[in-house]
Amino acid sequence: MPGLILSLGTLPLGIYGDFWVLLIMKATIERFLYNRAGFKAYRYNNHSHSSYIVDLVGPPGIGKTTLIKALIERSLIQAENDSFDKKERVCKSRARLLSLAALNQGDIATLQRKAVKLIYDLNISQSRKGYVVDEGLSHHFANELCSMFLESPDDFKLLMQRRAVINLTASPETICSRIRIRGNKTGRLLPCHQDKSDEELVIFNTEALRGREYLATCMKEAGYPILTVNMEGARELAVDHIEVFFSSLAQR
Repeated sequence: MPGLILSLGTLPLGIYGDFWVLLIMKATIERFLYNRAGFKAYRYNNHSHSSYIVDLVGPPGIGKTTLIKALIERSLIQAENDSFDKKERVCKSRARLLSLAALNQGDIATLQRKAVKLIYDLNISQSRKGYVVDEGLSHHFANELCSMFLESPDDFKLLMQRRAVINLTASPETICSRIRIRGNKTGRLLPCHQDKSDEELVIFNTEALRGREYLATCMKEAGYPILTVNMEGARELAVDHIEVFFSSLAQR
C-alpha cells in the first residue's frame, strides 16, 4: 500500500465502517513500520566519543547520497549503516496509537509515515551513540520543528538536544538539473518530482530550501550545532568542512 492516500470522504460508512478503517490503518502502518520506516544511520569512524546525532538535510536531488559515499570514502563514517529494531514493542504500540490519531487527518498515509519515522528516530536517540542520519528527523519534520521553535521552545530544546544538522544547499536550478540527469539515467523520478515541469521543479526546490534554511536559523538561535554546505562546490571541499564539523562536535 505504499503511497496510498486515504481520504475520509472516500471511506465506507455504516456499522462496519470504523472497523474497516482500523484494519486498513493497521495494515498500512505495519507495512511502513516493518519495511519502509528506517533511516540510514551511519556511525562515526574517527569521532566515536561524540554522541551527537547529525541529521543530513536537503531537497531530494541535491546530492545527499553522493555525499554519504564521499564521507565513507574518506573513512569519516562506517560503510555499513546500523540497523535498529523496528519491531520493538515501543515502536509498534505507539505507531498504532498514532495511526488512530490519523483518522482526524485528510491525508492519513502521510501522517502515518511521519509518525513511524518519529518513533524510529526515538530508537536512534536512545542508543546514546553518535550517528550521521540520512534524511532523519530534521529532514522530514523541518516545518514542524520551526513551528515548535516559535510556539513551544521548551519542547524544541528537548527534542533537539544532542542533535546537529548539516544543511545541504544549492541553487534550485542546479537541483532541477540533477533531478533530470538522475531521471534520465535511472528511468525513475521520485513521486514529488513526477509530472512537474522544470519551472515547477524550481519552485518546489526553492520552497524546500527555504524551509530547511529557516530550520538552520532556528537551530543557530537556539545554540545547536549547524553546518551549511554548498553542494555546488567541489565534493572534496564539502567533505573537508564536514570533517572539521565532526571534530567540533567531539569537543562540545
